[in-house]
Amino acid sequence: MKIAYVSTYLPQQCGIATYTDYVIRAIQKVSPLVDIKVVAEKGASPFKQDKFEVVPCWDRNENYVDPIISNIKDADIVHIQHEFGIYKFDDRLPTLLKRLTAERKRTIITIHCITPLQFSNRGVMKMAENCVKKIAELADEVIVHLDSQKAILERLGIPSEKIHIITHGTALSDADKKDSRRRLKLPEEGNIITVFGFINPFKGLDVSLEVLKEIIYEVEDVYLFIAGGLAPTASEKQRKYVQFLKKMILKNKLTDNVLFSDNFISNKEIPYVFGASDVVLYLHYHEDRSASGSIHLAIGAKKPVIAYRVPKFEVVKHISDELLILPGDVSGIAQTAIRLFTDKEFEQYVLERTEKYRRATSWPVTVRKHLRLYLGVE
Repeated sequence: MKIAYVSTYLPQQCGIATYTDYVIRAIQKVSPLVDIKVVAEKGASPFKQDKFEVVPCWDRNENYVDPIISNIKDADIVHIQHEFGIYKFDDRLPTLLKRLTAERKRTIITIHCITPLQFSNRGVMKMAENCVKKIAELADEVIVHLDSQKAILERLGIPSEKIHIITHGTALSDADKKDSRRRLKLPEEGNIITVFGFINPFKGLDVSLEVLKEIIYEVEDVYLFIAGGLAPTASEKQRKYVQFLKKMILKNKLTDNVLFSDNFISNKEIPYVFGASDVVLYLHYHEDRSASGSIHLAIGAKKPVIAYRVPKFEVVKHISDELLILPGDVSGIAQTAIRLFTDKEFEQYVLERTEKYRRATSWPVTVRKHLRLYLGVE
């Protein structure tokens, strides 16, 4: 069996590229006889060895149909990793899917993000729901990560049996806490609450600072670790937000309790970021139906997470619904963190549930579900 993945790929700094790499590496471990080809966007690094090849051949800003078609001739299955920022809203992707059908290729598409029409308020984004419907109709099988994504596709008339919920995979890591803190030059003692990733106003870092203010009244030696900085393409609004955060830290006398890396966290450092943490916060607030790869990294490190009760973090309910807090509820977030720090029985309950969930969604488990789908035995 030869699988062609149509996707962005490393070293492109793209969540879909990273996701595809996780899938491929897990398949190579679980089923090393599978032949894999990445029909990648230009920007990926070309590579070839036995049973694995990367062919960068298309550009999202050009007509990518013919270059992709010419590079999937030897594949049995074509698996497209879809995100609107890559494939846009025009007719190229539907045309590609029709051509793949004409080539008698079995097509699977993972739809990473679905935004309901009522929340698609930016011009061309209003086309998103209709575009999702069209590509889901044209593919042979559709993979989504969340129950809420499947529900939208069913409302759009996509047959339930065609939609497969395969949870975003979880990379397991077990970096030692003290070693991680030494590597990152963080305090070796005390409780560290972490927020991770590029800084953006929608990620609620100002709320995280308010949460810290409340916690330090009840818990000694607690820190907020802002693990990340501005993206290379950061807007002026995002740059001003960093300055706002720094002023907020000074105004509230939190300088000694905030650990602000203010730089890019490399992939090699990620296990140590989560290894150093006691609790990880996810206070993003938007209506996209998409899974969070970052939250799976925290869960994979067996760290308790506290997240907003929004679609992006709905998987947390499988660990404990009590860790999902209404957006903006500073006291609710703070008191949940305090309980994790002070109630050992509650903390142990969360850790045991986190361990169970990270094992159930590990990448080897996840890709076995992909393989069964490829073989038509799911």
